[in-house]
Amino acid sequence: MTPPLHLLRERPHEGRRLLLISPYPPSRTGPAEYAAVFAAQCAARGFQIRVLSEQVPGAEPVPSPPPGVTIDPVWTADRDGLRQLYRAARDDPTDVVHVNYSFTMYGGGLTGLLALLQFARISRRRPLVVTLFDVLPRRELTSETLALYHVRASPRLAKIAVRVILRLLARVSDRIVVQSQSTQEILQHDYGIPESKVAITELPGYPSLRPTADSRPVGPPFGAPRTILYYGFLAPYKGIEVLLEAFALARATVPSRPIRLVVAGANHPRLEVDYAAELRAAAARLGLGSSDVEFPGYVDDPTSTRLFARSSLVVLPYLKTTGASGTLASAMGFERPVVVSDLAPLVSQLNGYSNSRVVPPGDVGALTECIRSVAEGRFVPRPPAAQAPGAIRRWEELVDRTADVYSSALAARRRGFSPFGSDIGTEGEAPT
Repeated sequence: MTPPLHLLRERPHEGRRLLLISPYPPSRTGPAEYAAVFAAQCAARGFQIRVLSEQVPGAEPVPSPPPGVTIDPVWTADRDGLRQLYRAARDDPTDVVHVNYSFTMYGGGLTGLLALLQFARISRRRPLVVTLFDVLPRRELTSETLALYHVRASPRLAKIAVRVILRLLARVSDRIVVQSQSTQEILQHDYGIPESKVAITELPGYPSLRPTADSRPVGPPFGAPRTILYYGFLAPYKGIEVLLEAFALARATVPSRPIRLVVAGANHPRLEVDYAAELRAAAARLGLGSSDVEFPGYVDDPTSTRLFARSSLVVLPYLKTTGASGTLASAMGFERPVVVSDLAPLVSQLNGYSNSRVVPPGDVGALTECIRSVAEGRFVPRPPAAQAPGAIRRWEELVDRTADVYSSALAARRRGFSPFGSDIGTEGEAPT
């Protein structure tokens, strides 16, 4: 169990070297944002950390990293680029290699398999730890779900590809890090990954959005509308249309209690359409004007902090989700009321968070009632029972827990453990 923060030394990992393979800003994806924060927090705890990041054609130069962090954009998601990645990792003197792996990040399919081949070559030389961001249960790899994620593959092909990639990932890596117990259970029960292979952490709120003396939660001024906040990338699987419909219904039934909706975020990078424009059109069809719903697009950290601090409710109306949510972690850090869809990764991440409610995915009526109750000042939390193995609310704790994973991987290597061992068997494996 992680000791209280006041007992933690400020830089307990002084002198340790870490090689992180991950996308990195300015490509604003979830793994890229996570890598930027994780690298900075590792450096603050004493690590010397080098990030091998992707080359993003036409992107703005990467801002200067914090002390202790080196950023080398050396790879692209193709065969030649991944070979270059291998050479850079092979020549680095680090003791442990940590990879942020996402099906969306490496493209899945052939590109994902090519990436795994390079990781396999790296792992022959030193321990390899992988943070796995996204995975869906086999039963949810349906035509409807794949369409929500804009994946052009049949369910049968998707199930085969996901199973193969996950099983190879488990063989290649010494440890797989996931951000919720529900994800670990999916890996174990749906894909036959042994529980002993997986380490569970949780996702803290982003430090740049941490409440300060000037950003403590505040209610709206007298007569001002209460703010309902959606925050994050815009994508069909996130249920924003459901939120718009519920907001329109709630606003129509409590006209004397002004409320406004802020949908803060840019189009998901996988989308090939202007989804934000489609959402604005949907809002107009529902009779919602610019004074009712605001679409500010991507917002910077100071603006994000103000949005969280002044929100009366943060809503995650997802229809599907593949992992933990940085938005939810940040909302809990601000101690804001939250409403989330009843999806295992989100409910597990709540871990009994007291100021929360859970609604069925896509249930317009339940979401409308939550918004209406906020407008009328009668929101009553109904938190789920705690499910996670132990909440992490600060990045310092996440870094220290991850450092323990590195130590266990190194110790296992010294005892002769092989990442290509026979522990990835058929016992408990889901039928194909």
